[in-house]
Amino acid sequence: MTQEFARTLAEISADCGRQVGVLVARSGRVEYVMVGDALVFENPNDAKELLSSFRNDPHLLAACVYDRNGHLFAAYPDDAAADSFPKLPAASGVRFVGPNVTFFQPVLDKGRLLGTVYLKSDLREMSQQLRLFALVAGFVVLGSIGVALALSLVLQRRIAQPILSLADTARMIAEKRDYSLRAASMSDDELGLLTDSFNEMLNEIERRDSLLRESEAGLRAILESALDAIITMDHQGRIIEFNPAAEKAFGYARSQAVGADAVELTLPHAFRQKHRQEMSARATTERTVQFGRRDEMAAMRSDGSEFPVELAATRIPRDGPPRFAWFVRDITERKRAEREIRQLNEELELRVVERTSQLEAANKELEGFSYSVSHDLRAPLRAIGGFSQILIDERGATLDDEGRRILKVIRDNTVRMGNLIDDLLAFSRMGRTAMRVKRLDMTHLARTVAGELTAASNLPNVDVTVGDLPAAHGDLSTLRQVWVNLISNAVKYSGTRNPATIEISGRTEAEEHIYSVKDNGVGFDMRYAGKLFGVFQRLHAASEFEGTGVGLALVQRIVHRHGGRIWAEAKPDEGATFHFALPNENAHPPGAVRTTSPKEEMTHA
Repeated sequence: MTQEFARTLAEISADCGRQVGVLVARSGRVEYVMVGDALVFENPNDAKELLSSFRNDPHLLAACVYDRNGHLFAAYPDDAAADSFPKLPAASGVRFVGPNVTFFQPVLDKGRLLGTVYLKSDLREMSQQLRLFALVAGFVVLGSIGVALALSLVLQRRIAQPILSLADTARMIAEKRDYSLRAASMSDDELGLLTDSFNEMLNEIERRDSLLRESEAGLRAILESALDAIITMDHQGRIIEFNPAAEKAFGYARSQAVGADAVELTLPHAFRQKHRQEMSARATTERTVQFGRRDEMAAMRSDGSEFPVELAATRIPRDGPPRFAWFVRDITERKRAEREIRQLNEELELRVVERTSQLEAANKELEGFSYSVSHDLRAPLRAIGGFSQILIDERGATLDDEGRRILKVIRDNTVRMGNLIDDLLAFSRMGRTAMRVKRLDMTHLARTVAGELTAASNLPNVDVTVGDLPAAHGDLSTLRQVWVNLISNAVKYSGTRNPATIEISGRTEAEEHIYSVKDNGVGFDMRYAGKLFGVFQRLHAASEFEGTGVGLALVQRIVHRHGGRIWAEAKPDEGATFHFALPNENAHPPGAVRTTSPKEEMTHA
């Protein structure tokens, strides 16, 4: 709107202060319409003249002045009818009436009302300005849209395109499960950094996916190749995995088993409640992962037949509801073998009873034979020996040297035959005689036997050294015989040396005591060591060294009955060493009868 009406009165007083006017802005100019004097002096002509100054304003349609009583005082234009103006002045202010605007302004003189000025103007200038403002605003909006469009294109290339590329890459990865795809980096700014970080994340996902696939392949290979049936299930007992061994054992295809209730599918009715309770208890605690045992029980095939199995149940730790695994081993063949073994054992026990009775009968026959040898063979030998000795004593002087030599040979062989019979009887009785085990001072026993044998040998050049020997638990009489046979052998085979030295020593190892008899005699070839402990086995001719060939066999039998072992080491013409080992105090010799406790005093020979 080109014309505005001021709402304030400009009061200009000169002298008596009666000049009062209305401030009016017209066409960009500010003018005062002085109507105060005309109202004071009640001069309508002056007022009309003043109002006629609006004729230059094409937009002013009408103007008038009312006196203090509200009567029309002067009007513009002059020819305007009285009904063109309001009958009474309205309250001060601006009003829009249709396409026009009206304005009432009181004229005051020091607060005293002189009259009221009324102006009426059209809105064409305001409409023109509004159209101008609308046009300018349109150009501004269109310019803003253009700028926004250009900016959006730039932003789309710089921001939206990389984001859309990331979104497309993520969508393809989600659809194809191909973690080798990568998003293209389009800039070096923050969006480029985001793309690089996204690609690094894909690298890590691809690496983990590869490891997971390898792990799954390994697990699958284990499941496929396992000989035991492996069944995995969820916390409700529904089968998740059913390996080929399980298919073979139970007769179900994997497609039939997966999703089924494991207990109902594989176990007979008698075992179902127990396993349901156990799985329910394990599902509520994470303390124990493995149930910790293998149960022997019956399982059920698809045809309803039952077969024996070993079942081990395991709780698989994981986030969320637990899972379980069954490891089932078909033990049908093992049970069959166990039955066969039991049958064989029963048959063996019967055979042992039969063999024992036969052995007892044979032992009785052997005892009878021993008595026969002892009585029937000794009588002729005694006769031969006795008559030979009588011939030597009574007829020796009448015999020539050859006759006396022959009688001596008969006498010596008779004595040797008697010794051989005694040794055989001792050897046969050794397996039947119960041993009475005592704690023995082996040092004292060895020294006593060595002293007796060296004194009886009449060899002044024999030197026997006995070290400190560990005590042993054994039968006194039989272990004395061991020392007698070993020391006498050492004396016999080293008697040709000057001096003949014999060393007796012992030591204790983890589970046994070891005793040794070493000499510097003729020795023997170790190639024939296997013959040493056989009956009638000799490594030297009887003409060189006397003996029956039973002594070492008897020693071996005694040592074995004590739960020990015996062996020898030697070199030809460099001497020999015989070792025998006996169990220590913690062992109990087989076949022995213990008569003393380890706390009792040591028994000396």
